[in-house]
Amino acid sequence: MIYEYGDGVYGVDSGYEGPEVALIYIVQDGGRTAIVETAHNAALEPVLDAFEKLGIAKDSVDYIFLTHIHLDHAGGAGRFMQTFGNAKLVVHPRGAKHMIDPSKLVASATDVYGAEYMRQMYGEILPIPAERVVTPADGDTFRLGSRTITALDTPGHARHHLSYYDDKANAAFTGDVFGMSYRGLWKGERQGVIPSTSPTQFDPEAMRASIDRIEAMKPAKLFLTHFGELHD
Repeated sequence: MIYEYGDGVYGVDSGYEGPEVALIYIVQDGGRTAIVETAHNAALEPVLDAFEKLGIAKDSVDYIFLTHIHLDHAGGAGRFMQTFGNAKLVVHPRGAKHMIDPSKLVASATDVYGAEYMRQMYGEILPIPAERVVTPADGDTFRLGSRTITALDTPGHARHHLSYYDDKANAAFTGDVFGMSYRGLWKGERQGVIPSTSPTQFDPEAMRASIDRIEAMKPAKLFLTHFGELHD
């Protein structure tokens, strides 16, 4: 399913563990394209279907932005990078080595989930050539057509977490640092949100500081990976 949010921003339901669980964003401006998050390998098919429906060329993708390298956000990054051959992968400096050589990431996830689940859910986690990986410092900017996308170091959910502020949409792509807003948390159309407290690196004070920082920018809306536009 494709969600249209305006200002050249679209969401594609990745199908990760079912509908309305993990969203991938497509940002378009001046014939150039960025993708935010990749979910798992199987998410490539709905994204390519969205490209066809929206009339987007694969070679227009300049950037694939990851908020962090947890596999529901980055498990498909290697496959996406193979498919979008002009793209650079943008990822936190702490996470980059695990995208270039995902062996430790895969081993850690396998310890948690088991080999069979990993095979069924994620398949092969592909490495990404180091020369195609960009590791921004806090505040570094990226041009996409007429818009500027700014990388923000926003720890709390994980130490290697980035958010991205889009000046044209006056919106931030917040990954998991601003929590999760599933439909089941809503009261009618009144949105609800809960923090995403990952077990190994969760830092509540850092998360509070990251949330305060994002709120201080006064964005018109937030784009959460789990799930969609948060406007309240």
